[in-house]
Amino acid sequence: MAAEGLSTSTIRGCRSVLARALDRAMRDRLVLVNAARLAEVPEGTRRQSRSMTTAQARQLLASDLSVWWRAYFSLALYCGLRPGELTGLRWEDADFGAGVIRVRRSLKRGRAGLAPGDLKTESSKRTLTIPDAVRSALTALRKEQAADKLRLGPHYQDRHDLVFRDDAGRPMSRQRMNVRFKEVLEAAGLGRDWQPRETRHSFVSIASDHGVSIEDIADAAGHVNPNVIRAVYRHQISDTVTRAPAALDQALAAGGEQA
Repeated sequence: MAAEGLSTSTIRGCRSVLARALDRAMRDRLVLVNAARLAEVPEGTRRQSRSMTTAQARQLLASDLSVWWRAYFSLALYCGLRPGELTGLRWEDADFGAGVIRVRRSLKRGRAGLAPGDLKTESSKRTLTIPDAVRSALTALRKEQAADKLRLGPHYQDRHDLVFRDDAGRPMSRQRMNVRFKEVLEAAGLGRDWQPRETRHSFVSIASDHGVSIEDIADAAGHVNPNVIRAVYRHQISDTVTRAPAALDQALAAGGEQA
């Protein structure tokens, strides 16, 4: 796998699955030793995380996106939510009356399948202003989902009132998201070499480029300590780096000033 250019994380993940399988084989007395746990994991290819420029983000948002993907990318780029926070967001968390989005959950897999669960830390919980572009995109998505629900009737499986669910109301798995994510970006002319988490990197980069302070970026991204932003997103932070989603509203507007 290392020789084929796969990443270190992918190699470690495969080794972990194999090790768990051999643990079970040991319990069943099919093997004497778990060779996977004894083997050293080779270093694979380390891929540097990317972030979109302002021009690339505008290009994506100006492309022929479906209603679902326009809402997804708008919320991801304007507000910097993690992929799990996006797919775990419920409609009750989008308070149009107050003009805010309350980030309180992340999509997780449990014994009953995929469902929104609590965030890992209290500091990840945050309340963000809804930019106009996000409000419009979410309103259009809600209308489309109402039509889907009417069309499918009892076959519509909306158990969690998720904002980002599939056409039948079910949660979106990470595997399905990753494949479609790459296809949508390629269709927008940005290529396939992107990961869902990199929309969050893009939020940090664009916000920094347009004068948002590290403290405000940290608040919007759900980090209690701005030093985390400096450490994790050091490649996205400008040398000179206040209110995050509001600044993104101007930065990504069609007639806005180029970065």
